[in-house]
Amino acid sequence: MRRINLILLFLVFQSRPCPAGGDPYRLYLRGDLSAAAAAYEAEAAAAPATARPLMNAAMCLKQAGRYRDAAQDLVKALERDPHDADVYSELGWLRFHMADYSGAASAFETAIRIRELHPRAELGLASVYANLDDKAKALDHLEKYRRLRPDFAGVDYILAWNYMNFNMRKEAEEALIEALRKDPSFTEARLPLAGIYAREGKFNEAWNQYYRVLDYAPGHPIASKMMKVLEGKLTKQPEEIRPPFRITKPLEMAPLDALAKLSSSVKIRVGIGTGRTGKQGFNNVLGVKSFEGLLVTGKTSGKLYARIPPDEVWRVSYEDGRVVLRDPKGTVYGRFTGHLVLKPAKPDGSVIFDATPKCRNPWFRGADRQYRGYIELYPVEGRGIGVVNVVETELYLLGVVPSEVAPQWPYESLKAQAVLARTQVLIRRARGGIHKKEGYHLCDGEHCQAYRGESREANTTTNAVVDTEGEILTYHGRPAYTFYHSNCGGWIQASKEVNGWGDSPYLVTKPDIAPGKHEDPLDPWDFQLWITGNPPANCNYPGRVRASEFRWMKIIRQKDMTFRINRDYGIGEVLDIVPLRRSPSGNVNSMKLVGKKKSVVVDREHLIRNILGFSSLKSTLFEIEVNRFRNGKVRNYWIYGGGWGHAIGMCQSGAAGLAGKYGVDYRGILEFYFPGTGIRRIKYVRKK
Repeated sequence: MRRINLILLFLVFQSRPCPAGGDPYRLYLRGDLSAAAAAYEAEAAAAPATARPLMNAAMCLKQAGRYRDAAQDLVKALERDPHDADVYSELGWLRFHMADYSGAASAFETAIRIRELHPRAELGLASVYANLDDKAKALDHLEKYRRLRPDFAGVDYILAWNYMNFNMRKEAEEALIEALRKDPSFTEARLPLAGIYAREGKFNEAWNQYYRVLDYAPGHPIASKMMKVLEGKLTKQPEEIRPPFRITKPLEMAPLDALAKLSSSVKIRVGIGTGRTGKQGFNNVLGVKSFEGLLVTGKTSGKLYARIPPDEVWRVSYEDGRVVLRDPKGTVYGRFTGHLVLKPAKPDGSVIFDATPKCRNPWFRGADRQYRGYIELYPVEGRGIGVVNVVETELYLLGVVPSEVAPQWPYESLKAQAVLARTQVLIRRARGGIHKKEGYHLCDGEHCQAYRGESREANTTTNAVVDTEGEILTYHGRPAYTFYHSNCGGWIQASKEVNGWGDSPYLVTKPDIAPGKHEDPLDPWDFQLWITGNPPANCNYPGRVRASEFRWMKIIRQKDMTFRINRDYGIGEVLDIVPLRRSPSGNVNSMKLVGKKKSVVVDREHLIRNILGFSSLKSTLFEIEVNRFRNGKVRNYWIYGGGWGHAIGMCQSGAAGLAGKYGVDYRGILEFYFPGTGIRRIKYVRKK
């Protein structure tokens, strides 16, 4: 009987087991990494002819920080399957991160002999030779890697990193500019570029790059310090280096007149100029104008305080707890403790905030901002001037959809976005909204949904709003939770997997692949190859979606990581970072930070993204590799990631892929990402 059981076990492990059903996989998802590795090793012992369990064990051990044990398991796997180039490549990376450069080079070279131009092995060899100061070989392999991954901003960043080490400043500058062309949010590339500009005496350009760093990483200590250092060396005024975007004429939307097509809809209150938490920045001074002219009245009294002529900029300031209104000559028209209403003189008019460099809120500094409806201004103790846009729901959506997705994307994906954004309004407006204490239903940032006002509107997205007017997504007759994100990286994450997101039956884990296809969740080995590679997915849509949103990487120095983590957690010098609990999608949902003083576990999605470096990670879909010196001390952290956002609900890039690649309409897109839901139409009052 025992002999028969062993034969059955051997036959089972000859084929790849379904990862979702095995104990090792569940242990891996739970974050019990050493136990998962031991279970995979037990599978390997029961099936001595197969290498896969050892490969999975190695990835669990690597994630647990046990690189030597992981390397030993990969060596054993190669004894069973000596022709797997990927195993040699990952063995090379384990040795590289342990500073065993000769052993790493041998493994990478073997991988390339088995599979010519193996992308990850080419990058590995380049990294080895860079550490051995062999410039010619390092750059040769990096060029090969760039040809294999031409849209990947990470390769240009690594090229620049090596150019800097080889004192090739001009080449480093060009590589950094190329990385930023592919990925404008690549903060880690802007810092060295600014440093190069400063050394070359290009102080205006350096100041501009540090300014851009602060766009993505507010309060960044190096950027903040260097901007002050450079101020006395600038040859232009800051507003000349970064001239504000100006609105000089009314927006002309042809051939569609949205105001004539849309019915009257419920008015909502939108907080303008908000940050990550949905609260407004400090508005100390604002400039206001309108092409049609403005009427300034009291909200409660209805009293008319001023008529602002067309195209004339008036100033509103916060002084001694009051809102003070002045004309261009400085004449004071009132000091108000209540709410002021700024309403366009014509029904189809808009209110424009003139870019004001002296405003402490960055939202109003660098560009004019234009809004339909009307604006309320009021004093907020300790926070300056409160700014709320009161606007009809459908007109609000005209500014939301093009702020959330690219207007040039396939039209059906724009319609899907319009339905979801409209549903969000209903959910977030209920019971006064989540920002009721702040005086508005929704904020204008990603905390609720992005809203950039009338100047962002486009014909395609306006048509999408009109064509879906009043349509919302429902589940069993009630508005559904219509979460969405920029790019899932290839897998959608179930809401129940993430702390604080609830368990909705239509917010499920699923691969973002062609409709009708099936794919099991990835085991630890396949996940490693998948996250470091360029796999097919709806959201991997070259030419329409930025490649840097689908796959990205960061290399963060040990001292920078230690500084950043200790701003929030006093753990001392960082010794290790261990991803623990994962969703079947691969997203990290808890993470252990190991320090000299203590260790902490972080288990909130936004905290995990915000803690690993000065600028927030694009998502929690990542793998982290710890690079060490020969003495075992941490040198830096290599983070390979995918996607942008929380990965729950609709993948916006994936919706574009479904519509553009496979011709799926907006109803099919919504069914794909929210299975079991339906669409219903809200009744509005038709305009007379």
